[in-house]
Amino acid sequence: MFPINIKRQLRAVYAYSFTSALGVTNAVWVTLLAARGYSLAQIGLAEGIFHLVSLLAEVPSGVAADLLGRRRTLAASGLMACGSALTMAFGNSFAAVCLAMGASALSYNLISGTQEAITYDSLKQAGRSGEYLQVDANCCQLQTAGRLLSDCCSMLSGVLSFVGFYLADAVVGLARTVAAVFLKEPVVTRTQAARQSNPLRGIGRRLADHVRLTARFLTGSPRVALYIAANAVISLPCYLSYMYLQQRLVQAGFPTRWLGLPMLLTEAGGVLGVALGRRLRVRRLGLLYAVCALVCGVSTMAAGAAPVAGAIAGGALISVSTQAWFLHVQQRLNDAYPSDQRATLVSVDSMAYSLLMIPASPLTGWVGDVTGHAGAGLVALGAVVLLSAAAAGFSAMHRRGAVKMK
Repeated sequence: MFPINIKRQLRAVYAYSFTSALGVTNAVWVTLLAARGYSLAQIGLAEGIFHLVSLLAEVPSGVAADLLGRRRTLAASGLMACGSALTMAFGNSFAAVCLAMGASALSYNLISGTQEAITYDSLKQAGRSGEYLQVDANCCQLQTAGRLLSDCCSMLSGVLSFVGFYLADAVVGLARTVAAVFLKEPVVTRTQAARQSNPLRGIGRRLADHVRLTARFLTGSPRVALYIAANAVISLPCYLSYMYLQQRLVQAGFPTRWLGLPMLLTEAGGVLGVALGRRLRVRRLGLLYAVCALVCGVSTMAAGAAPVAGAIAGGALISVSTQAWFLHVQQRLNDAYPSDQRATLVSVDSMAYSLLMIPASPLTGWVGDVTGHAGAGLVALGAVVLLSAAAAGFSAMHRRGAVKMK
């Protein structure tokens, strides 16, 4: 096992975290497509296709990262993002939009699980895995900074055309690949050492063993499966509120040029959520989920139905509650995951989210179209998250009562 320069490695991880969250079209893509004549239902369908591709490719991309190398996988993600942006820029049909969304999903699949795995195993190789929560918090802050800068890019609508926006996104995708080049592949097991010398040697046997060991871990770890399910539910409002709040604000009279400013305020909630999460000392994740899901559910309903100021505040509180939850649950999950299957298992976590997003995204848009109010679907979604908070709270109290009786 070779020594790793952890300071240099973390600098590369942080650079990748920032570029992976940077997107010139992030705050305006719904508005850009709506301006081209696409309905909210069509846009929701395109987002559903994004998550269908994500569902199908999530675990295979994690397997590829575990078997072929995390650094290579992260570099490929940037190239895929570039291809997606170019397809959106020069395509002139709804089919091209769907193709671009599928390529974008695959780009994120290649990151999902892979970045977490290369970060945790780098720290593990350096004997510093206990610092993962703090390093992950730093990554979250940099990703938030990237998203905040992305929101500010809405002000470029007076300068950039539809094509110009997506060409800028293509450049960002290439920058992500450059950041991946400076990463080193960590080696903490014999399997990873063998992969370094010849990643394709015995790939069929290794794939079969990998799938068997991953399935054995999941079936033998019911608590891990429960955390993955909780992640999927509380994650739903994170992007859907950001997505449909854009159109709701446009309906309220916000000019597209300034749309990024309220989006920026909602993203800023993530900074507060990470800062809060750093300071929490959590012993019972079930109770933490109940509190975070309660705040998230109420905030999602506010994002859909409250006056503009309350809707923006609701979006911010969604970010606060979910980031505080994610920070602690990811530390627990990574501590439980075996290193050789780490990227695959994190991808299973993301796959569960995509499985729920496939119906949730178009249904939320459909409710908005039927009612004529872009936020109506968010109200329904918030009610679902509140039900999960109630279930988690009831379960936590039941277990506490059972412990007291013993």
